[in-house]
Amino acid sequence: MNRHKARENAFLLVFESLFLDLGFEKLLCIAAEMEEIKLNEYSKKIIAGVLQHRTEIDEKIKLFLKNWEIDRIPMVLRAILEISFYEILYVQDVDPPVSINEAVELAKEYFADDGPSFVNGVLGNFVKSINLKEN
Repeated sequence: MNRHKARENAFLLVFESLFLDLGFEKLLCIAAEMEEIKLNEYSKKIIAGVLQHRTEIDEKIKLFLKNWEIDRIPMVLRAILEISFYEILYVQDVDPPVSINEAVELAKEYFADDGPSFVNGVLGNFVKSINLKEN
């Protein structure tokens, strides 16, 4: 399984967790019951990481929302943003542009409308702020 598919499958369960407030093990059980959701180690790493760091990730997301409240963002986009923020903040072997591109692709596939540009804008501003702090 490639990383794109691993992210997509992780996204499905991260999205589910926004509604059901389930722990990691319960989400793995859901995946096991649904034959179309296969998880590899990277998928599991994303899910566990988002669940473990969700409060911190959501606080970071809030900083880069313009005229939006996090509770008003469609859950699909919130799950996509959480995954990408997690990767950028905590996964050393993923370059931010790759994570942003993957997030935009997920938004195109699962949301459409202006979702991809919204995701791109939030993540782009986040990465710019990181780059400014590093310089």
